[in-house]
Amino acid sequence: MHSRSPASLPRLAPWAFSLLLAHGVCVAADAPTHAPAVPISSSFEQALDDADAGDVFALERLGTASADARMSAIAKARIAAARLRADQAVALAGPIARDAGTPSAHRARAWSVLADAAFTAGDYADAAAAVDGWMTALEQNKAPQKERDDAQRLGVLARALSNAPAQAVESLTPTRAATRRDKVGLSRADATVNGRVQEAVLDTGAGLSVVSQSTATRLGLRILDAAATIDSASRDAVPTRIGVADRFAFAGLELRNVAFLVLDDPQLELPVPGGYTIEAIIGFPVLREFKRLRFERGGSLVPEAVKPAQPSTENLRIVASALYVEASLRDVPVALHLDTGGPRSFLSSRFAGRHPHFADGLSQQDERMAGAGGATTRRVARISDATLDLAGTHATLPELTIVTQDGDDVQAQNFGLMGGDVLDQFESWTLDFEAMTFELGAPLARTR
Repeated sequence: MHSRSPASLPRLAPWAFSLLLAHGVCVAADAPTHAPAVPISSSFEQALDDADAGDVFALERLGTASADARMSAIAKARIAAARLRADQAVALAGPIARDAGTPSAHRARAWSVLADAAFTAGDYADAAAAVDGWMTALEQNKAPQKERDDAQRLGVLARALSNAPAQAVESLTPTRAATRRDKVGLSRADATVNGRVQEAVLDTGAGLSVVSQSTATRLGLRILDAAATIDSASRDAVPTRIGVADRFAFAGLELRNVAFLVLDDPQLELPVPGGYTIEAIIGFPVLREFKRLRFERGGSLVPEAVKPAQPSTENLRIVASALYVEASLRDVPVALHLDTGGPRSFLSSRFAGRHPHFADGLSQQDERMAGAGGATTRRVARISDATLDLAGTHATLPELTIVTQDGDDVQAQNFGLMGGDVLDQFESWTLDFEAMTFELGAPLARTR
């Protein structure tokens, strides 16, 4: 995850979707790198890099007093964007990005924050324009070609999405929705798309909603002319198109113009024993419209009224449409990507590189990952009886994977992932996109 190496894929995050299944099977779409091609020279710049990988909390703890005015403004913009305060991020980063007298490395950082803020807010035309500025700054800074290619792919995706009318809320009458677990433990529920009932996976790790080509046809989605590609954590780029649902309803929420990534059917047929197919995934742009929603382990999703924001309890940040929760392991802070599409939590190679002592003395083995785009093998170790402190409580895992070496041409997206093995230890868990909190319900009785 060291962005300064041209061969690496730094600070990758799921702009499109991220779905980790049992037995090491993985499908993921990764975001472009956010960093300019200059060496890390200070703890402040390292904190900025870590924030682009989801650990905005470390940047907030460090503060901006040690930075010059431009870098301080960029850092504040990154924090604002991660708190879903896009207007504030634009006000802070915009003048720096557009100032020709600012060093190209700084302008690249500023443009990347603007692209992130706009994309996460669903302002895809603004995101595409920000990528154009970002690309120019990367070229002027002589950034590695891979960084430019990744930024360009994001721009193509944003421009394709900008051809669709903006998603809009028609009404919200919060209604409890029944959920159920599928064969690999993922939560599914019924939504109504263009008047037709469609089962879909509920995935907080999905930066956009996803649908298979055959399902898009059956549901009558409007397919846009523009095409794009998304990167896969299992190595190769995956082609996609954009489909738009004129009407969408779920849990009392009625939307217009919901955009979906449309993938060829085989890309959503995963190598799980007995076969496993996904027809649709409901991602962040839809879930965010609820403002606050509770997931009950017993089988319900419950939209709730938002609560007043209390800065002291904020423990949720969003970078590149990916959700990150503040946690700690053995008093070491770690920002974990919250992914309900991931049954197993793990720590990434980025975390292992920063804290190598966690893997000291542990046996290591290969773990195969396969999915859309191909397959790869990574090296992992297992931490026994790992206790994560988060959201005012803790969860203990009999075994927690730590990735010590990524597969060929694939590197960590972030510092780690929190999946179903943590969430299932509690009666419920709640997301509040207004108060920026992740909350856990009462712990369930633990059995050994």
